[in-house]
Amino acid sequence: MTTNTESPDVITATLLLAPKVMAASVMGFADMIYVANRVALSQGQPEPFKLRMLSLDGQPVICSTGYPLAVDGDLASAESNGVLIVPGLMLADGRHLDRALSHYRPQIDWLKHNHQRFDRVVTNCSATFLLAEAGLLDGKSATTSWWLTKAFARRYPQVDLDADAICRCSDHFILGGGSGCFTDLMLVIIERYGGQPLARTVAKYMLVDNQRRSQAPYAILPDTNHDDVVVARAQAWIHRHLQQDFKVEDVARHVAVSSRTLIRRFQNTLAESPQTYTQRARIEHSKLLLETTQLRFSEIVERCGYSDESAFRRLFKKLCKVSPSEYRRKFHIAHQVPAVAE
Repeated sequence: MTTNTESPDVITATLLLAPKVMAASVMGFADMIYVANRVALSQGQPEPFKLRMLSLDGQPVICSTGYPLAVDGDLASAESNGVLIVPGLMLADGRHLDRALSHYRPQIDWLKHNHQRFDRVVTNCSATFLLAEAGLLDGKSATTSWWLTKAFARRYPQVDLDADAICRCSDHFILGGGSGCFTDLMLVIIERYGGQPLARTVAKYMLVDNQRRSQAPYAILPDTNHDDVVVARAQAWIHRHLQQDFKVEDVARHVAVSSRTLIRRFQNTLAESPQTYTQRARIEHSKLLLETTQLRFSEIVERCGYSDESAFRRLFKKLCKVSPSEYRRKFHIAHQVPAVAE
């Protein structure tokens, strides 16, 4: 991006691009920087940001969808101070992390030895794993993509993980949740260096919801993409019988193992008990019904295998961080798709 009016206080935003980076995050960060500069100019202010995209060796990077992304140079040319942004990577799940992260060892080592050169280091989605792997988040508060939180917690027990958080600030690190959190992170950066009015205006122009406080309403159940056939069969049975009242013993009997074995295999595979998984499956089913039907909440509760509406409401709010009525207002398809005139 060409800088027309660069003040002495211009902030360099350096994007570190690694292989399989999420292109949407890269371009999302870049677009928000561009819009912030345009808005500042329209208000008679100098552009607050200068953008640089760098890779390890200065060569184009192949993003997660296979397209090459051009860069401005290599990491050796990174300017000190300013903001370092590490956009999310395509780590689809928490399996095979050793192999996946081994490909990023050069970037991890560079971050370990160079992070203090920057005023702020920003990551979102799975890129937070690079900081944790470098040992930079030990004893600090962090967040990552909701579907990777269990793998993150197992691998980095010394990090204070807030699994539901959209954004966490700890020392000079600013960490975001899922890949779409680049909007939230960029608004934090714009506000810090350009002021709240500028951040508010950018949010308006880009139609960004800057009121999100938790990833929890967006989280869904993990799929059956694992290697434990018994757990997969148990998951399928649970989903077929959500409306019924059953116990762990009933599930274990239908998959021909003992209750103790089933509990152990759930813990090893999903890092939770069959009871907890069943609770979350019922909540997930209720979310679908809240999104797609006009059923009364009492009817939804019955279809999810509960008889105590108050207890289910409390469980819903505990897991989703919003009430059922708030969830329906935000996600019901009638609120998202305009009615077609007849």
